[in-house]
Amino acid sequence: MNKNDYIIRLETKKDYREVENLVRESFWNVYRPGCSEHYVIHVLRDDLAFVKELDFVMEQKGRLIGQNMFMKTIIEVDDGRTIDILTMGPIGITPELKRQGYGKALLDYSLEKAADLGFGAVLFEGNIGFYGNSGFDYARNFGIRYHDLPEGADDSFFLCKELIPGFLNGVTGVYQTPKGYYVDDAEVEGFDKDFPPKQKLKLPGQLF
Repeated sequence: MNKNDYIIRLETKKDYREVENLVRESFWNVYRPGCSEHYVIHVLRDDLAFVKELDFVMEQKGRLIGQNMFMKTIIEVDDGRTIDILTMGPIGITPELKRQGYGKALLDYSLEKAADLGFGAVLFEGNIGFYGNSGFDYARNFGIRYHDLPEGADDSFFLCKELIPGFLNGVTGVYQTPKGYYVDDAEVEGFDKDFPPKQKLKLPGQLF
């Protein structure tokens, strides 16, 4: 990766379709046959929890090669309080440029901007093998539990990074996923028909 061959900027309305296609290409057949992430981002842009100041694209030679976005959400603290935090994603890089450092560059930039805006922590679902390189740790180590997850179930997918050191000191509680992330499969199918046909495959390692 050449640090001088890309720019990171805020997404604009004229980028929407290109970003949705980028997300579709990035996530297709990764977690399930086909994907829903391109519809998720389409829906989230109109959600009140969407943080437009943290809606980024990565551009290389006039072509979009990556994107990341954030949503506001809360931790329901065990003592009855609620604490405002961020969640993140979808975050994606065009398939031919994955594992070349672009994803980490986009991630680190967007986390820095989130910290600059005063947000205290980011919690989301991801792979510690990648996100650990940018300072994420298991959320359980911060005393935060994933909503609706049975006690003793595998929570290794649930990650956290403090943007303000000590922000979660003394906090134990339950993270709530913004409702906008839950989309109807039929609506996904309808939305996907406006894109070029792609084959859905059941592959090893998919979660669904």
